[in-house]
Amino acid sequence: MKLNNKNHIALGSIIILGLILRLVALFKSGNFWDDEIFNFVYSQKAWPQGLIYWLWETNPPLHMLILKIWFFVFPANELFARLPSVAAGCASIYFIYKLGKELFDEKTALLAAFYLAIHPYNIFWSATARIYVFFMLLAILSTHILYKQFFLGNNSRKIKIAGAIINGLLIFSHLSSLFFLTGQFFVLAIFKGKTAVINWIKYNFIPFVLGAGWVALSIYIKRDNSMEKSWFLNLSNNLKESLSPLLNVVVGQFETITGLMLIALLCALILHKIYKTKSISLLFLMTLIAIPIMLSITLGVWHIKFIIAILPLLVLAIAYSLSDTFHTSLAAIVIAGVCLTGLQSLWHTLPITDWNKIESNFKTYENSDKFVFVYNHFVLKSQVDRYLPKSVAQNSKTLILYKDMSWDDMVVQKNYIPLKLSEEEKEQWYKESNLDNYSTVALLQNEFPTVTRLDDLFAKHGWKLKQEPRRAEIVGLYKLYVYEKN
Repeated sequence: MKLNNKNHIALGSIIILGLILRLVALFKSGNFWDDEIFNFVYSQKAWPQGLIYWLWETNPPLHMLILKIWFFVFPANELFARLPSVAAGCASIYFIYKLGKELFDEKTALLAAFYLAIHPYNIFWSATARIYVFFMLLAILSTHILYKQFFLGNNSRKIKIAGAIINGLLIFSHLSSLFFLTGQFFVLAIFKGKTAVINWIKYNFIPFVLGAGWVALSIYIKRDNSMEKSWFLNLSNNLKESLSPLLNVVVGQFETITGLMLIALLCALILHKIYKTKSISLLFLMTLIAIPIMLSITLGVWHIKFIIAILPLLVLAIAYSLSDTFHTSLAAIVIAGVCLTGLQSLWHTLPITDWNKIESNFKTYENSDKFVFVYNHFVLKSQVDRYLPKSVAQNSKTLILYKDMSWDDMVVQKNYIPLKLSEEEKEQWYKESNLDNYSTVALLQNEFPTVTRLDDLFAKHGWKLKQEPRRAEIVGLYKLYVYEKN
């Protein structure tokens, strides 16, 4: 059924609103942060060596492939690296509308499109040179095809091919696609039975085999790399950190207690709708949402990156529950009011990395040959080289944790594996860096517990703080220390 003119205008207006918000976020995003610059740098490496780097990366290579192709046509810089994400974010608004119309009705579809258009977390990833907004888009498309195939009985050749391609792209976008596809497996097992599960595996056999091959090859080359030390296998969350992933998928950044109350209200509303309507479409959605959450918790990898694919599906479930309870205008006002808080937080947070502000703390010293910039986490090298003055970057000092490896190999293979130096190794590094030849040091220190600290080393060697340490405007637990020799 074609859109009538009124709905056509409404959907077009929503997409334009979404585009404007994403462009605002794009132009406020500033410098690349660590994950972005990783994709930016290693998407441009020449093959075949570039392919080896992609295999070493924890996640599959879809986004780096997108960037590699994109940079053949467009300039390789912050603006153009993020534009594909803007396009994917806007596309997700249109396709959540299509899914909402298929599962529910026009009213729900428009409300879901509006919700996703102003959703702070979708906006953030739509202005970021990472895979996550593509992942959300692919999750919408995969869900739509699953519903068409097994709930509406559309098994045309076109649908089968489209489903295999979409799920192949999904698998090659992020490791947590395994959680999402497991959700599809359980949906079919619960609602449609064994035959549907077998047909689903058959339709997706090629992408499943290709994905398994990539994972096996990637694991093989990492076999001696202490994967058990990876950050995502060593998560420990307090109450606030445990709630953050759920708050992110509902409204973005939000105050913890208020957010907990909001989540409880929305869960109660959705459960009431399930009890009242017995809607198969809503049960279908909520099963797809619940399985990745349960898997993430059970496997001890409770983090937003492992459940982000459910964000647009939860948006649709909430939109349906609200539209079936309140007048559409009131439901839209409720959504806008809640998202406004998250948007204000997002605008305040951006840019999440700002090297100009970091440099402003030592700019008056940087032209002296007695000044040196030091950072304790080697993964920052690409950012240091790109954003600090050449004279500062070339003379900078960082901890070399693996002396038998090149910079690229160290960043690609060891960026997610912590290694702390002993006190003796720190002393040796201090002497080899000739730090006593300088009179002023700016130390950018990652203070995550598994990273080697250097502030105690400088204090031990008689360096005095010129100013109180301050939080650095960069992603992560970083503080900036400015020292002078006593």
